[in-house]
Amino acid sequence: NYSEKSLLTSIKTLYPEVPYTLLKEHYRCNPKIIGFCNEKFYNGELIPLTENNIDNPLMVYKTVEGNHARGKFNQRELDVIFDEVIPKENLQNLNESIGIISPYRLQANEIRKYIGDLDIEADTVHKFQGREKDNIIISTVSNEMNDFISNANLINVAVSRAVNRLILVVSGNKEFIETESNIGDLIRYISYNNVECIKEGKVNSIFDYLYKSYNDRRLELLKNTNKSRYDSENLMVSLLEGILEDEKYLSIGYDMHYPLRNLIRDTSLLNDREKSYVGNINTHVDFILFNKLDKSPVLVIEVDGFKYHDENEAQLERDKIKNSVLDKYEIPYLRLKTNGSNEENKVRKVLNGILKLEGNRK
Repeated sequence: NYSEKSLLTSIKTLYPEVPYTLLKEHYRCNPKIIGFCNEKFYNGELIPLTENNIDNPLMVYKTVEGNHARGKFNQRELDVIFDEVIPKENLQNLNESIGIISPYRLQANEIRKYIGDLDIEADTVHKFQGREKDNIIISTVSNEMNDFISNANLINVAVSRAVNRLILVVSGNKEFIETESNIGDLIRYISYNNVECIKEGKVNSIFDYLYKSYNDRRLELLKNTNKSRYDSENLMVSLLEGILEDEKYLSIGYDMHYPLRNLIRDTSLLNDREKSYVGNINTHVDFILFNKLDKSPVLVIEVDGFKYHDENEAQLERDKIKNSVLDKYEIPYLRLKTNGSNEENKVRKVLNGILKLEGNRK
């Protein structure tokens, strides 16, 4: 059972009389990094023979409060890694190797999709065993502590892959700090060595207000907004109205639940399946942003609930059809998932690009 036993402990279990010895001299990790493993797992018997030549070899980034994990996937931790950790710690410019470790295969696979041209390797703890990277980022994924992510062997392996820096990304709730666990002990060890290395993540989402812990703030925000039976869409209304108050967007209005057949009146570009979909009386776009002067569409925004869309094959198929229709008529669209982040920046970025393009055409 490789998740619970190392090769050494497995052999010791099978052959309890076989002699063994601990190789005490350690040449890989920064002494502050291996210091945790030494105290926690090796009873202080290791002798680190490396030097501490950087200011902050150990760091923790906490997400904003909320249950961001969806099973074995955590989009918020992924956003924190690529929007905060890598740029703020200048990792991409250090000319050093970078590895991102997760206890779960699904999270590792999703991280790979974001790597792009960056020279970064992402994989599970088990795949990193026996290897090293100058900088290691650990994505714990889960909202709550569990025996798997806090397993002693996994934590020992993950931490000791880092040569120069170890950065732990965790859920922004108290359990990761206060619980008696291996990850909790790692966070306390990092805090003890330098409390300033515990960073509060700034990546947030308008949809964070859907969490129970934000209930009072959500009620306050939406007390004058009740245009939809879904709070996710009411939150989007609040965000859009704030954005469109900006002087450069004064020519843009919005409507919601706009029938797709009113938007696509000429269906000559569509196949039979798309025509049927567009003609359905219940088919609409969540939000349509339009030019107030000529009512021409500027941007379609879809609010995608994670569970309803990503875990619903029928809805995924409808989403693909809608995307295809909008593409054929060159109507820009933006899909915002309720487990995503930075919605205001995303909307502004798309609108600015559209307005710039229209300005160039004129």
